[in-house]
Amino acid sequence: MSADRQGPSPRHGSCLLVSANRMTLPYPVYPLGIAYLLGALEERGHQGDHFDILAAGGHEPLRQLLRQKPYDLIGISIRNIDTVDSASRLALLEDITGAMAVVREESTAPVVLGGPGFSIMPGPLLEHCRADYGIVGEGEEALPLLLERLVGGDPPQEKLLAMPAASFPSCTPRYSAEITPYYLEHGGMLNVQSKRGCGYGCAYCSYPTIEGRALRHRAATLVAAEIGELTRRFGARYIFFTDAIFNDPQGRYLELAEALASAGNRTPWCAFFRPQNIDRKSLRLLKRSGLAAMEIGTDAACDATQAGHGKGFTIDEVVAVHDNILAENIPCAHFVIFGGPGETAATLRQGLRNLQRLRRTVIFAYIGIRILPGTALLRQALREGHVDEDTDLVASRYYYSPTISREEIERAVLADFRGRRDRVYPVADSERLIPLMHRFGHIGPLWDKLIPATEQ
Repeated sequence: MSADRQGPSPRHGSCLLVSANRMTLPYPVYPLGIAYLLGALEERGHQGDHFDILAAGGHEPLRQLLRQKPYDLIGISIRNIDTVDSASRLALLEDITGAMAVVREESTAPVVLGGPGFSIMPGPLLEHCRADYGIVGEGEEALPLLLERLVGGDPPQEKLLAMPAASFPSCTPRYSAEITPYYLEHGGMLNVQSKRGCGYGCAYCSYPTIEGRALRHRAATLVAAEIGELTRRFGARYIFFTDAIFNDPQGRYLELAEALASAGNRTPWCAFFRPQNIDRKSLRLLKRSGLAAMEIGTDAACDATQAGHGKGFTIDEVVAVHDNILAENIPCAHFVIFGGPGETAATLRQGLRNLQRLRRTVIFAYIGIRILPGTALLRQALREGHVDEDTDLVASRYYYSPTISREEIERAVLADFRGRRDRVYPVADSERLIPLMHRFGHIGPLWDKLIPATEQ
């Protein structure tokens, strides 16, 4: 690195953060984690740049940037290691290895991996991608400290770095004026996070591994102000909350709704909800705050498979919440997985009958559950012999109930869904429709256009 390089003073450093995600299903998602890391770097006096491969249209612009500008550290964010959809053929890790290849060819800077996908299986991914370092979990503290040690000539000997957080990061996320236009042109949506952590015990879920089990909230007024700023500064037309579950059991989400309503929010928003304990009074408040659509984590279609998934609620509770949502005229979509623990021919038949109780909604169906480290599902898969201790989980491995074949499930689901645009399987096939809908000016989650105007 040349001595006359323009940039920050020697005690500070420069870092390029690369978003390698190119997945656009169910819609393009702004890399919010990088926005927080940029805010944390800036707060400590470092220079941070953001490169988004999806928005840039490929790897070649990254190559040109690296030829023009040197960095002290390059971070690559791994949002997804795959689609967690057994019917999808997308190979997302190729995006990561492709970005790594360009970085190694054009730069001598150390490379650090991070992001939610990386934190699920950090050791294997660090080895797979041949990076220098990896940050496990949140990086707002760890990334600036790593950069400071590198520019100070004291590189860490350990390769995997982790700094568990006791509260929500205090830094302000820095959205990129160069990158946000892509996401606004492809659905009009930007992302906001109101809390981190998830205390539920779903058998397959990696959120507790990534964010921890304790909920850490942001102040509701800060979240409301951020949404206002995204609307005014960037022209955001829709907001999606990236919280693992929006409706936390303590009811803090209603405080956020009050703050948005008090601020006069007019930007529509959507979030992911647990179908439990949502009454009509709460829904009316959420609507006043801008709620325009709800994505529901129903996950299984009968009580036996709900128990197998470790969900902690019943189908009757799902239907009760669903009926409240319909009564308040809020579009909603349910996400359901067949073939998980406890699935049999009888539960499949019962589950498909139960879905008929969910009126005027879209149902996205999946078959099989991606096996991930640190989950109860992995422990069950080990007991049942689906995988062993030496199985490479970087490669996509799915759990299928041993009492019914995947082919039998798929035949039944396809037959039941035939002729209904509001019943979607395989979900991966809908990816080709998304760019078309964006070209026609549709914004938001898009699936709401599939809901029939009248009862089936």
